[in-house]
Amino acid sequence: RPLFVNRHGSIVERFKMLESQHNSASNGVTLELTIPSNPDLTTEVDRRIGDLTASIGYDRVTRGNIMVAVNEAVKNAIFHGNKCDESKQVVITCNCSTAVFRINICDYGHGFDLDSLPDPRNADNLLKENGRGILMIKSLMDQVEFDISENGTSVTLIKYG
Repeated sequence: RPLFVNRHGSIVERFKMLESQHNSASNGVTLELTIPSNPDLTTEVDRRIGDLTASIGYDRVTRGNIMVAVNEAVKNAIFHGNKCDESKQVVITCNCSTAVFRINICDYGHGFDLDSLPDPRNADNLLKENGRGILMIKSLMDQVEFDISENGTSVTLIKYG
């Protein structure tokens, strides 16, 4: 598994263009990042996702929706999954084409019970500072899939082009 933080703490990317001579859009672009659970690195992840979606040609609104959802999912992995433990990594694998944006974000926390999360639309929760992330992700993306275990959480976000 590739490591993307060098010994100086700088994030390094592996950005690989997968091209087909006849139809490069069918294969798209793959971006793989592995980062320590440091909230400061979300800005760099945001930049990489923004650059990737722009290079594929997504419109501004779609790019914005993707970036907000990915940012929230990465922050959830760092804060809630890995509890900001920098010895635990967040693994991000993204494939983006004109037809579909698909990203998988994995943490190594202890998982959670998706069904036990309080509904942020409930009157008792409206003024709380947190608890809206998953609802927001689901509203911005076309599909959201969770794979939750005691060894971590993997969330896949999908947006059709």
